[in-house]
Amino acid sequence: MVASVATGRPNRQEQPLNPNQTLNDALQEMKGDPPSSIPLVVRLLENPASPIALPGKIDLYRHDCLHVLLSQGFSLDNEAFVLGFTMGNDTSTRRYHLAVFKLCSRLLYPPPYRFERSHFEAFDRGFLWGQNLVVKNLNAFDFEACKHQTVGELRQHLGLDMAG
Repeated sequence: MVASVATGRPNRQEQPLNPNQTLNDALQEMKGDPPSSIPLVVRLLENPASPIALPGKIDLYRHDCLHVLLSQGFSLDNEAFVLGFTMGNDTSTRRYHLAVFKLCSRLLYPPPYRFERSHFEAFDRGFLWGQNLVVKNLNAFDFEACKHQTVGELRQHLGLDMAG
């Protein structure tokens, strides 16, 4: 993925997406993993229902909404970018949370969810963009209420300028 070093924003879309498409329609076209396939350690650290979830914790629906709005596919680099964005955008994230996440995703996450060092470059770019975004805590945003808005309208409303 090519991104602006200064902002973390992707310089090009990772998956073709019509900004005039509704969020709901874009989600219907996605081919993400079903909830039953998500490993326990991933759910423990990333699911808001977990008592030990890290900042940036997000349910799968919201996570998939961010994949759409950030124009990210499902490669490990794309996942790293979205997870970094979510953690960076959460106002409760501290430096030690990043260390815990990177350690666990590198050593405890099973393949194909395990990150390698190379994936942390995408994670860090996503983190930077999420941190610099004016709108905060998108991991708790009510995307369900906006599912009939277009992707372009939502991006504009949330300040997700894809042009960089």
